[in-house]
Amino acid sequence: MSDWLNDFEKQGWAELRDFITPEAALGIRTEIEEIQIQNGFKPASIGKHEQKVVDSSQRGDFISWIDSQTAPIRTRSYLDKMEELKSELNRHFYLGIRDYECHYAHYPPGTFYKKHVDRHRNGSPRRVSTVLYLNPHWEPTDGGELVIYNADQSSFRIEPRLGTLAIFLSELEHEVLVTGRDRMSITGWMLNEIIL
Repeated sequence: MSDWLNDFEKQGWAELRDFITPEAALGIRTEIEEIQIQNGFKPASIGKHEQKVVDSSQRGDFISWIDSQTAPIRTRSYLDKMEELKSELNRHFYLGIRDYECHYAHYPPGTFYKKHVDRHRNGSPRRVSTVLYLNPHWEPTDGGELVIYNADQSSFRIEPRLGTLAIFLSELEHEVLVTGRDRMSITGWMLNEIIL
């Protein structure tokens, strides 16, 4: 079993540096910038269904959902890699993952996402959360780290460096710290049901 699978089994999360090449990551970032020019991003909301609300005191990112059928070419290559990852997780951990949904995310300077979970108690199909980072030349002083909390409230920080993939169980508490510069990513969830 590879190192990241061992980490995922032991702690419920893993950091995969260089998950995609710098060239591939920069290519996806260019696709994001083109979508932004077309006004394809909206303020992200919190809550589900009728309770959805935009609340910048909790979350400040802007998002654009990705349709696998119409995704740009470099994003499609990433989605293919996620299919392979999904199969690997099912093969090793029998998670029953059946689908994957994701969106582009842009955190402008000064934004954050306070502590939360992605898998809610009222029947969320989300099993595994993923974040692919698309930020060249990221420095520790730029902030914007993903903080994942263990059951004992100890934590681990993942810097949003170009080509790194964070992967973690969706029920784990996590947050995005305040970013000092534009922070781009693809955020996704592996689901135990098919998206229609």
